[in-house]
Amino acid sequence: MMMNAISLALANPLLSGAGGNAGDPDRYMFFATRNRMPSGGIVTAAAGTNYVCTKIVVCTPSYKTRTFRFHLSGFASTEGGNSPQETVVTGTIGAPGNSVIADAMFIRVAGIFYQCSFAGSNTVTVADQTNGAWTDELTIPDVAPESEIEIWLFYHTAVGDKIWPVYRIQKHRGERVWGAGDLDTLLAFKDTPLADSTAALDTSYGQQAQPQYWGADFMVAKGDWDGRPVTLGFVDSIGEARQEYSSAADSRGNLGWLRRWLDKDGSAGRIPHCLIGMPGAGSVREYTGSGSSIATRRRDIVREIKAFNGNKLPFTVIANQMGQNDTSTSYSTWFNTNYRALVGRLRAEYAGINIVAFPPIGRTMTTRTVTLTSVGTVVTATISSGTNGLVSGQTVTIAGATQTEYNGNVVITVTGSTTFTYSFAGSATSPATGSITASNLYLQASFQSYSANNTWPADGTDASGKWRLHDDIMARTSACCDAAIDTYSAWTSGVKGGAWPGMLELASTTVTTQAGTDGVATYSTIEVADASVFRPEQEINTYAGPDGMARISTTTIASIAGNVLTISPVRAAVLPVGSVVRPSVTSDGVHPYPVMVDRIAGGIAQSEKLKFNS
Repeated sequence: MMMNAISLALANPLLSGAGGNAGDPDRYMFFATRNRMPSGGIVTAAAGTNYVCTKIVVCTPSYKTRTFRFHLSGFASTEGGNSPQETVVTGTIGAPGNSVIADAMFIRVAGIFYQCSFAGSNTVTVADQTNGAWTDELTIPDVAPESEIEIWLFYHTAVGDKIWPVYRIQKHRGERVWGAGDLDTLLAFKDTPLADSTAALDTSYGQQAQPQYWGADFMVAKGDWDGRPVTLGFVDSIGEARQEYSSAADSRGNLGWLRRWLDKDGSAGRIPHCLIGMPGAGSVREYTGSGSSIATRRRDIVREIKAFNGNKLPFTVIANQMGQNDTSTSYSTWFNTNYRALVGRLRAEYAGINIVAFPPIGRTMTTRTVTLTSVGTVVTATISSGTNGLVSGQTVTIAGATQTEYNGNVVITVTGSTTFTYSFAGSATSPATGSITASNLYLQASFQSYSANNTWPADGTDASGKWRLHDDIMARTSACCDAAIDTYSAWTSGVKGGAWPGMLELASTTVTTQAGTDGVATYSTIEVADASVFRPEQEINTYAGPDGMARISTTTIASIAGNVLTISPVRAAVLPVGSVVRPSVTSDGVHPYPVMVDRIAGGIAQSEKLKFNS
């Protein structure tokens, strides 16, 4: 027997049916996992592969869907300092470039292909520096809740022309990219949908260097929407998975802590979402600008949805994860000019829509400035700010000495609160010169120092800007949000406030079969006692010594099979049985590696999703 709105709401507190919003079967809503906005490295069409087919796999929400529309953008956003400005072009920067021709587009559900059309045509030409094109309304037999939909896009340019970047192919989920010199060759892959991707296009899997290919970004669907919240997310590199790329994606295509948390089927259920930011995005630039600094095209595409959606938005609530990149030496500028300016634009654009904010996570350094003197083959390192947690027998990385013989991974002996020693080959120069640092690679949290404007705790000064922003968001100061979901306890160290957890605070495992033989011959796999503490794209560090503190090797997991880790790049260092394997925490004190992505996504209570109910 079908459940009515009240019983549905009682069964799942995310559903607001009992409150008068039982959903709307005639309203297009964001629905698909995996959606991503165009940004990143642009691709140039090569001879023999200038015709391309991308097959992207998205997953549907926890209700039936049946009517779909997909969008192809004619622009891409920058990443980094002026992100999310939509100024990446397919020709000369600052001027429109070449067009891209979409030769055909299909969705495939339960093995059946359905062709999409564009204003009644099976093909469309998308010009550079335009909003792009929408598919026509496509209604198919009901798609069961939590199903997979394959999106097949066939497109081409002339050889040497460029193509907007959107998706890295998640081939472990059945995604593919094929290239050819003509359309018919690509259409034949419809008969062999799991055929290997074209090797020339399928490179650097699981790495930031993996190419990104064109595909549908905004996606909306009608169906049995049950009144649960649907969110439009404003995100930067923390929300858009800067340290995860493709092979780390979960079974529903999610990368990054925010997508994983929103899509988790916990007690509160999955929240459909569309995230429209990208690495480097800053509040002050989002949804504003024109000409060479435009960042309003994605806003205008949402307006297009509203226009064909009976004047209804495709979402019910806004998630604002921005703030990480709003740094300013003046906190008033940080909070009011940068952060709250976007909030004001959102409230004007989406009157009556609640904003749920996520405070930014921290920004710390794992390096300290050192001075180096030597006598014979013994170096004495002095850290005026303190050795803070370093212990004898651990490996520290010394870098920046002009006399390179001082640099390297060295095993230290702590000799005082500000000094340690290590052995080297000797030098004719003492003291060493240069901008010299010592790093523990985030092994101990206590050694971390706070970056500028990130001091802990918030103390009412401009120097503590990051954590003052945290406090203001949680207090909803100046109506900067309608609700806030804290990330702090899910993210931070248990040893030092406002710092990343050290590797010593995270789960580790040990080597069970020696890897390497002589330090010269390379190997590509490591067998461990428990690989469940890792995921692909996770950097790992292997340690030896009686306390497991002497670092032997650093590499990255490419894939996992049972308890065998395939690594990239390969290594030669001998890893004896019993060596300790630890996951890296962060590459730069800003972006979380997969172990921290999982920690954050799992550390925020699913009950916090109730704050998305309007």
